[in-house]
Amino acid sequence: MTQRWDVAVDPRMCVRTGLCVASLPSAFERDEQGQGRARTESSATSEEVLEIAESCPVEAISIVDTESGKPVFPPE
Repeated sequence: MTQRWDVAVDPRMCVRTGLCVASLPSAFERDEQGQGRARTESSATSEEVLEIAESCPVEAISIVDTESGKPVFPPE
């Protein structure tokens, strides 16, 4: 069974550096205003996605375990 994560970029926090999109375009894209967003709401767990979330300068990317509802990043 593949564990899944819900990945989201908070548009109120995103400062449009584009780091997520440049680093992992398969998982992130820019919206019409240039803000990063997840390409899909739910995805298989991925160390790459976690690394991108950890490298966001304003911690605008959140990851939640789909099954348990517990935060993966940022930690509680």
